[in-house]
Amino acid sequence: MKKVLFLLTALLLVLTACSTARQKLSPQGNVNLKTADVYYSQENVDQAEIYYLKVLEDNPDHVIALRRLGDISLFKAENFTAREVEFYEDAFEYYSKAISVTENFPELTNQDRIDLRDMRKRKERAWARIYMAAEKEKEAGNTQKAKEIFELAHKLEPDRPEPMIQLKNIYLVDIKDEVKAEQILKQLLQKDPDKLEYLLEMGTFYYNKGNYAEAVKYFDQARVQNPTNVDNLMNISACYYELKDYEKAMIATKTALEIEPNNLDLLENARSIADQMNDLDQSIEYLKRILDIRPNEDTYSILAAHLMQKQDWQQLIKYAEEWYNWDTTNKIAVEYIIWAAQQSGNRLLATKYSEIKNKMP
Repeated sequence: MKKVLFLLTALLLVLTACSTARQKLSPQGNVNLKTADVYYSQENVDQAEIYYLKVLEDNPDHVIALRRLGDISLFKAENFTAREVEFYEDAFEYYSKAISVTENFPELTNQDRIDLRDMRKRKERAWARIYMAAEKEKEAGNTQKAKEIFELAHKLEPDRPEPMIQLKNIYLVDIKDEVKAEQILKQLLQKDPDKLEYLLEMGTFYYNKGNYAEAVKYFDQARVQNPTNVDNLMNISACYYELKDYEKAMIATKTALEIEPNNLDLLENARSIADQMNDLDQSIEYLKRILDIRPNEDTYSILAAHLMQKQDWQQLIKYAEEWYNWDTTNKIAVEYIIWAAQQSGNRLLATKYSEIKNKMP
């Protein structure tokens, strides 16, 4: 920060001259400004602050004084961390006022535009540090302190969603106040009813509460904003599954599979929904697709049971043999082969695997 103060001091005479020409001060106000500038150039921030505040008593809209007070507050925030939030808030307020005053000048010079760009960056930096301080308190388990700082961040930038989402999480997870969490989500949606993030947050909130009918309303609205969001299609499917509307659950899952045909989670969901619909054929097809991507014992076991229920002996032999070849120690796979071979009249195959079974430990 000392380097920053040094660099800013190099511009001080030019900026002060511009300010004096455009923003009137009383004779004493000019004396106070010059005194403040001297202390500022010497990096005596405490004395500089005193005299810049006196300048504001003479002219509350004096841009140079406001900007310097912002710089001093940033310096203090980064050197006196015990009060960093307080000083970052001061910096944010000073820069905000300086930006507002500058933007309302009758004409903007090139220097004004440069100054505005710099002040906006510094204002953003102050706000970001406040937000980071809140996150740090939250990670440390200081819920109440984190809540207070997130509330401050929201007060300073009410249109930014991040503090409100964090506050929602604190109320929901730490404080266990579902009513307040719901109020925050509704406030966010009132400001931006079509924002995908808020719709998903609200849908998830109601889903976790077990209110699946309400949750799916928000997930459906989110789908309008992003029809190809696979995670949200899974949300919709999950809601309809819980509501026991398996046909709609399957439609959402199949739509997602058109986008990601090899997504194992989607294939597992489709298989589970097919089972709930008592659609043995669909379930078998999804089980086969899963095995094509990732052979595993559970899927082989379920598929074998389904094929046995269907009495499709040839398919049972095929997949039970595949299962055995994947895991030659699996006695259950061998027993399925023997049973299917016997039922289909294939004595030679039944004998072969009976001998294999007898040699197994």
